[in-house]
Amino acid sequence: MILFFYGEDTYRLQQKIKDLKAKYISASLGDTNLVVLEAGETDYSQVYRQVMALPFLAKTRLVILKNVFKEGKKELQEKLPELLAKVPETTVLVVAEFGKPDKRLVLFKKLNQEKKAWEFNQLNPYEIIEWIKKEAKTRGTEIEPTAASKLTEYLGNDLWRISNELDKLINYRGLKANNQLRITSNDVLLLVRPQLETTVFALNDALIAKNREKALKELHQLMENGEAELMIFAMIVSQYRNLLMAKDMEERHGRTLRNFELAKMLGINPYVAQKISPFLTHFTLKKLKAIYSELLEYDLKMKTGQIEPKTGLDLLIIKLCA
Repeated sequence: MILFFYGEDTYRLQQKIKDLKAKYISASLGDTNLVVLEAGETDYSQVYRQVMALPFLAKTRLVILKNVFKEGKKELQEKLPELLAKVPETTVLVVAEFGKPDKRLVLFKKLNQEKKAWEFNQLNPYEIIEWIKKEAKTRGTEIEPTAASKLTEYLGNDLWRISNELDKLINYRGLKANNQLRITSNDVLLLVRPQLETTVFALNDALIAKNREKALKELHQLMENGEAELMIFAMIVSQYRNLLMAKDMEERHGRTLRNFELAKMLGINPYVAQKISPFLTHFTLKKLKAIYSELLEYDLKMKTGQIEPKTGLDLLIIKLCA
């Protein structure tokens, strides 16, 4: 049997492999016939030997080959399609690619068979909220819907960090005097630090609304939290770049594009597409081009020492909110 797991959601992909290994070890009474190969650290001959070997005192062997598209040597990538046709019934071969494989390759087409291939796409914000609620229950607790939403707002689709933060929140709740294992929004506000990108969204919200007081407050809060001025500026530029590309794409198509369409056409995270979509009605394409041009001027001035970054950010906020 050949199984193919791939996709950008590396957390769920890794969990799938972890669960598969656990079930195999349980059914086989040990890991004697379990082999994990990193494509970047092996060659075709070694993969061949492990795949073709007979199981020892068991019915099957489980061979997991990781990242052959991204890290595998040329010989391994070219010969693996032929080996797939020879995999014995006593071997379960799992090919796992942590990221997007090249779908044009013969290897991908051979592996991408119906019912034997699973693509782990990144979840959208609504799916992440449901995932958080289910994951909390799996770990023996509950999380309020508003708390799950706040966690998603803070951390986007980074399931690795969300998982770690869930553990931290559960431990905190377990230490409370009343032992109430229900995570609240206040717990998230108290213990979880938002990603820089998330907090910059709040800054950009204020910029677009031309709320100078709030925009300056968000900016200074970011700097007080230790974020570097040039990093904050780079994130602001990134969001306006996304807005500019999205507006240009909508004008080319002559209609309002849906979030998933923007994400696919621009090659951006669906979460980012959802955040910028409501802002597109606030701007014309001409206005966004003018703003982006101003941002490039500020970038040059700050990087060449013509203006100190902190002062430059304050002046930029004031100008954009005028």
